[in-house]
Amino acid sequence: MDEQDCENCHLESFRELSGFTLRVQLAASKADVAGILFAHDLSEEAFSGRFPELAKLVQGLPDAPPHLG
Repeated sequence: MDEQDCENCHLESFRELSGFTLRVQLAASKADVAGILFAHDLSEEAFSGRFPELAKLVQGLPDAPPHLG
């Protein structure tokens, strides 16, 4: 299988998938999650379709990170 046959293959390994999932779970805002998705070249639609439980978790996050000050 070549790279074009498998979109987002980097999320197929257990290590990559675990790291991705943990980063999303620890995100403080939807903006943080958007950055994670961008880093993994994953659209919001693909994320919602492949990870519905994580997508549901993200819906409860604030749009921007909380201001610390």
